[in-house]
Amino acid sequence: MKSYMAGAIVLAVGMLVSCGGGDGDSKSGASGSGGGSAVAGTRVEESAATLSGTWTAASTDYGWSGGSAIQSTTAGATATISFSGTSIRWLGSRGRAMGIATVSIDGGPAREVDLFARPNDEVHTPIVTISDLSDGPHTLTLTVTGRQNGSATGNVVVLDAFDVQPGTTVSHWQETNPEMNFSAGWTKSDMSLPWSGGGASNPPDQPISAQESTTAGATLTLPFRGTGINWSGYRGPDGGIATVQIDGGAPTQVDTYSPTQKFQPVVFSVGGLADGNHTLTITATGSRNAASTNSRIVVDAIDVITPGRRYEEYDSSVSFSGTWDDMHRDSRVFSEGASAVSNHGGATATFRFSGTSVTWIGCQKASASGTARVTLDGVVQGDFSMNQNYPIEGYQMPVFRKDGLAPGPHTLIVEVVSDGGGYVVVDAFDVR
Repeated sequence: MKSYMAGAIVLAVGMLVSCGGGDGDSKSGASGSGGGSAVAGTRVEESAATLSGTWTAASTDYGWSGGSAIQSTTAGATATISFSGTSIRWLGSRGRAMGIATVSIDGGPAREVDLFARPNDEVHTPIVTISDLSDGPHTLTLTVTGRQNGSATGNVVVLDAFDVQPGTTVSHWQETNPEMNFSAGWTKSDMSLPWSGGGASNPPDQPISAQESTTAGATLTLPFRGTGINWSGYRGPDGGIATVQIDGGAPTQVDTYSPTQKFQPVVFSVGGLADGNHTLTITATGSRNAASTNSRIVVDAIDVITPGRRYEEYDSSVSFSGTWDDMHRDSRVFSEGASAVSNHGGATATFRFSGTSVTWIGCQKASASGTARVTLDGVVQGDFSMNQNYPIEGYQMPVFRKDGLAPGPHTLIVEVVSDGGGYVVVDAFDVR
């Protein structure tokens, strides 16, 4: 089973900021002292957790939340956080050398979370959200098991941060997303570097990497629907200066220079947007600050933030019938690291929910080129093809969305109508 409930980056309402991974603090040792009880809507960094066992600083090559993270391979090592709210999300890392941990609330039953994934290490990523808690004080305990699955090359467990009662979902879009419109002047980055989603591909397609530019005026334009957005890029001694605009508004300058390289840092965040359609524009200026050796701007991935709650495909509200080839496809950066896939006609995924809006989160690319029929409350909504030609590859994509539903219970059915060939991916469902 994959990890539990997906996550989001908590953003300051109404704030437009330029931010980044920083150089990171070095954190190690057997124990730490947490402070106070975190409240709803807050981000709590790893330094606030109470630790037991051996934890060491995670690699400073990555742009962690708050600039640093900690990791452990020691069986029985724990991290404990006190909070007040109805849900909590753990942010950490997935990758080939990641192991197995457990999480529990208030000393209750432990849930096992496997952090293995086939793409490159993914950092500051939502690992698990535990929801439906009573509205009051709680304690989360994360325990390192020292174990790993048969495909993993290590048993590392990373703690980056916690989000307390975020109330949002996040969709992590790679630079190959079909909505990303790059102008002339961008090139594919070195695929050997640890970019988000890299290191995995369906031959003859090349692995995902990132897009970069030193060309003044080169732009990325991305339409999205949500209340916030994060740009994951790069900071380094050759980092340049870009500008960012939301809906064509005043540009915000983002300087990506750092004396040391940082991969996958969030270099820009915006939150508190109206819940509707928006456009992100990133423009390379071709300029740099005096300390930098170049004007390099990198677009690695974009996180789209939307209000609501995400239900993963393993949730009890989702049931499957027919033939599904893999209920834990971990080959890409899927929501919570895995998805369910089928290319057998008649296979169905049925989602029962209560809310006024629903979104099916899936995948669009050449090898996931199947066709699915969506039925909502007994009414066919249409047939949807997943096909996109390489190099377009869309992960954690909103394949179908329906707003304006009457408050109360509803049933959404995704039915595979193509047979053989391309797959249909059920990654998650978002509900408001």
